[in-house]
Amino acid sequence: MGNIRYDFRGKTVVVTGGVSGIGRAVSKGFARAGAHVVLCCLPGEALGPITHREILDEGGSAILVEVDISDESQVAAAIQTAIDTFGRVDIFVSNAAAFDQYRPLLETSPEQWRRVVDVNLNGNYYICRHILPHMLENGGGVLVFISSIAGVIAGHGGAAYTTTKHGLNGLVKQITFDYGRQGIRANAVCPGATYTPLSAAGLETEKARKKLSWTPYGTYGQPEFIANEVLYLASEESEFIHGTVRMVDGGNQIRKWE
Repeated sequence: MGNIRYDFRGKTVVVTGGVSGIGRAVSKGFARAGAHVVLCCLPGEALGPITHREILDEGGSAILVEVDISDESQVAAAIQTAIDTFGRVDIFVSNAAAFDQYRPLLETSPEQWRRVVDVNLNGNYYICRHILPHMLENGGGVLVFISSIAGVIAGHGGAAYTTTKHGLNGLVKQITFDYGRQGIRANAVCPGATYTPLSAAGLETEKARKKLSWTPYGTYGQPEFIANEVLYLASEESEFIHGTVRMVDGGNQIRKWE
């Protein structure tokens, strides 16, 4: 295995939501660049063992950890497993998220609101609470949060999803403010419409195709597009990039209405 641009040999990366869609592309990208990959997925997720086996079959180094990040005790155990297995954690990529099916506030039940907040915000708080002390003790680390275009503008999620992704972007900036001088580098990546098994049905409608045709790129993106940005932000090539919210959306925000 190998990557012609990046070299993460000797580094350990934890990827939540790391076995499907964007997370799978990120995990495989790091593995091909030589990193030890801690694949985190929900308990019983079918794609977990499949993605894990794919990485091992390609000669990569990875372990699979089942964790619901909305449960702090599970998060603590997962981070400890990563440290016990590989000795350290150098990079954290936050990809796990709960979606709300574009529901407006008055159509969002308290249960759905709590679930989206528990995963998208509380889950990332729990992970940072347990991973940052380890990184600080080791002299630093890199955090890359997969946010969303919904973290910048409305209309790309419902009330809960949009609110939490805006909050996640704020968390990135505050982590940078608080710990940047101590060797912690945090950034957010905001994908636009990206083709994954979960998004396929919504992106293949005539309405979606028409809207995407108005963007500069002209259609949806691929998970590898997002993974490329994540690997760049985790690499030494981006050492001067701190606390940013970076759009990877095919120009969706400046689309032309016809």
